[in-house]
Amino acid sequence: MNSSSSLFETWPHDPTAPMWRIVEPPLPVTVELGTAIVTRPAHFGVNKVRLGIRKGGLRLTDTTPGLLRAWARVADGTWLGLVAFTVPTGNGQGRLPVEQWCPEHALSPQNPSTSSRR
Repeated sequence: MNSSSSLFETWPHDPTAPMWRIVEPPLPVTVELGTAIVTRPAHFGVNKVRLGIRKGGLRLTDTTPGLLRAWARVADGTWLGLVAFTVPTGNGQGRLPVEQWCPEHALSPQNPSTSSRR
């Protein structure tokens, strides 16, 4: 991802109605994986997924620690947080590093007294 200084260089900043904010230093957060990365809902036959896939596939039912780097406003008024985190595999033996925009409701501060709400 771009460095913090260039992250929003193509999005003008209006101090009277801030649409984005860099979080410096990055803030430790907890990411609710099933909310941050949405897949299709439970479906018929979901229990028939092969064991190898369940063990080696990404496990999105957990929470994981992450680092919040920025906030960006969505046109509907909600916020997205740019977060770096890792997603574990089903058996916990593998991990996938990710940096992505996550809905605000998927994030919570690891230390509530240091909350970085926009």
